[in-house]
Amino acid sequence: MRLALIGTPRSLGPVRPELEAVLPEDVSRIAFPSRVGVFPSDPAARDMQALGHFEAGLTAVEAGADALVLDTLGDYGLTALRSGAGVPVVGAGEAGMARAAALGRFAIVTVWPASMNFIPCDLLRLYDHAGVCTGIYNVGEEADLADLSGPDGYLGRIGEGAGDILARVRSSMARAVADGAEAILLGCTCMSSIAERLAEGAPVPVINPLAEAALRAVEAAREGTPCPAQTARLPAVRAMVDALADLPEEACPVCVLSERL
Repeated sequence: MRLALIGTPRSLGPVRPELEAVLPEDVSRIAFPSRVGVFPSDPAARDMQALGHFEAGLTAVEAGADALVLDTLGDYGLTALRSGAGVPVVGAGEAGMARAAALGRFAIVTVWPASMNFIPCDLLRLYDHAGVCTGIYNVGEEADLADLSGPDGYLGRIGEGAGDILARVRSSMARAVADGAEAILLGCTCMSSIAERLAEGAPVPVINPLAEAALRAVEAAREGTPCPAQTARLPAVRAMVDALADLPEEACPVCVLSERL
């Protein structure tokens, strides 16, 4: 089975190697990056990035993918892809929140600063989980947005599991549990590589939204649920993305992290 990870750049190493332990052996992970280099720091940029993920998803279907996973908690382009990809499409935000809500009241612990909370807040309302979310705990600060990439950048340190980052995340997790959370949802798929370490010794379940989405996508593909296909739109969508692809690329959390794995 060919599982396409939408938004994950191709890298020299394995694609999301941490997923190997949770997925069946016959599932191959293939990266299909967004060609829109816009960092979703506000709603307008998020919507621009949705177009990039839509095009990447249709490209994955054209290449023979059996299922798509959106490698972002923001679920950029999910509705559009689900309406026309022709294969199962699962968003990390959708799957992660559903799993966390099934466990009870949950908190979101994210490496992003509070200015990025519009993304999970919008999804909590969309997926009707706002009533069971005890809060969003921000590990990152606004200054971190100015130092995302580079050898010593914020996202590189997240991917490596730098001690200070892990300590800050664990401290936020402890505060969330003290405030009544019965589960912790990691608030960015860029935390996927450190999810296992964060879960060790945690007093409540720690949900890796990317792993949840991947498992659901594989299950849906096995069931063979029919989906509508409208890939004829790909040339028009690709033409729109072509107009954005040559712009200087802004720091992308998934891109920076994948390049360091």
